[in-house]
Amino acid sequence: MSVKIRTKNGKLILDIHYGEGRRTRPSTGLEDTVDNRETLLHHIIPDIERQIAQGTYLPKAERVAVIQTVKEYGELSLKRHVNDRRKHVQKSYEHHFKNHIVPRFGKRLISSITSMQLLDWQNKKLETYAASSVRKYRSVFYTMLNDAVIEGLMDSNPFDRVPRPVVIEEYNEDDDLDEEDKNVDPFTLDELQHIFTQATGYKKNFFAIMAFSGVRPGELVALKWSDIDLENETFKVLRTRMRGEFGPTKTKSSKRTVEMIEGVKDYFLAQQQLTSGNPYNMVFLNSSREPFYSHDTIAVQFKNLLDENDKRYLYQLRHTFASLMLANDEDISWLSQMMGHKNPNITLMVYASAYKLVKEKKKRKKRGQFLANWHKSGTANNAMYRKAPKLGEIR
Repeated sequence: MSVKIRTKNGKLILDIHYGEGRRTRPSTGLEDTVDNRETLLHHIIPDIERQIAQGTYLPKAERVAVIQTVKEYGELSLKRHVNDRRKHVQKSYEHHFKNHIVPRFGKRLISSITSMQLLDWQNKKLETYAASSVRKYRSVFYTMLNDAVIEGLMDSNPFDRVPRPVVIEEYNEDDDLDEEDKNVDPFTLDELQHIFTQATGYKKNFFAIMAFSGVRPGELVALKWSDIDLENETFKVLRTRMRGEFGPTKTKSSKRTVEMIEGVKDYFLAQQQLTSGNPYNMVFLNSSREPFYSHDTIAVQFKNLLDENDKRYLYQLRHTFASLMLANDEDISWLSQMMGHKNPNITLMVYASAYKLVKEKKKRKKRGQFLANWHKSGTANNAMYRKAPKLGEIR
């Protein structure tokens, strides 16, 4: 057996002798440089030699090229799934790949990764990161290795024999936050009126319900008529919809019952005229009378209603609801429930800028009114005032 480096037309190829006189010469696609030769010598060739010695080496139809390193194959895998994920999720996957997978496995031949190597890597990560975070890194790696299995580069996914880290239930406030919560830029009531005037059909109803209930767009597009209680003016958020499928709400607290504030029922009644009785039982249907694949189409339609220089987007309608309610002194606990947050602290953390003290007394809402009579009849007028007894004294 032997594995040697050759050059052909300025590219590096591998001259591999294995088995009983068998030979293959796959191209690596790499330029003939010192760095590329180092990569082959120290990372690719040792893996191939190990597989030959173990009797597990297969040429895989001449595809033993550098594209099979974890780094390059991982980059390819990420591109293949870009349309399956939201932009912020894709960015998160790319970040995890670059920072947690490439440093340890980047130059390794993907077909050489073993379960024990993955277990060692996982245990090392658990020394620094929470189990929930390591599970995210593992999920990114698992998808890449699974793609390699489907493509025939591996016989099985080595992660299948590595137990996932056990997550001890521990509340993390970040779990309640969306990526979009970092950029709160709500609309004014006048701006909403302008949007509603331009929107027609289901779009007007969708935008208005979202702006006056604070539901996420994925939750709204997943609503069914069985979730709506027009008599009691409430609706239930039980699921979300993405990539043509229903899924669970973002968090446990996101599964909630939402009150219809003033005007919301009217928009549901208008929507009922458009989709009531459809075979899917969906509140919102696309132009083909089918359930929406996701809310992305509606997001584009919303963006088209805004001025060209307006950088805001559909999710800002959720922010608009919360900001309007806080700015108009609505109860923070009620708002937190409406938004599907774990507790009011989350709501205030995101929308603190809308929760401001009105300095001018006459414009401020009177609070603590229930104490007014107590103060007047008690300590204020001394009518009920009694000197506190000394310790041990009985009256």
